[in-house]
Amino acid sequence: MAVVSLENNIKIYSSELSHALLKVSNYKLDERIAQTVAEIYARNLDYSDPELMHVGVTSVAKNLITKIKQEYFKETY
Repeated sequence: MAVVSLENNIKIYSSELSHALLKVSNYKLDERIAQTVAEIYARNLDYSDPELMHVGVTSVAKNLITKIKQEYFKETY
């Protein structure tokens, strides 16, 4: 039962984080990159740590966006 719960947490968190990454980047980040980064981050998150669970996805996205290479952003013309 715990595996189902963990997978559900990963799915929900990665979805929310992906949306936050797109929003923080003003939708200039490639959507596939946002999804990939969010899923990797969500899979490595310790869901049992209450301090980490109080950090909002927007704060996490702002921190992560600085680490994503510029080549992953869409060109705007």
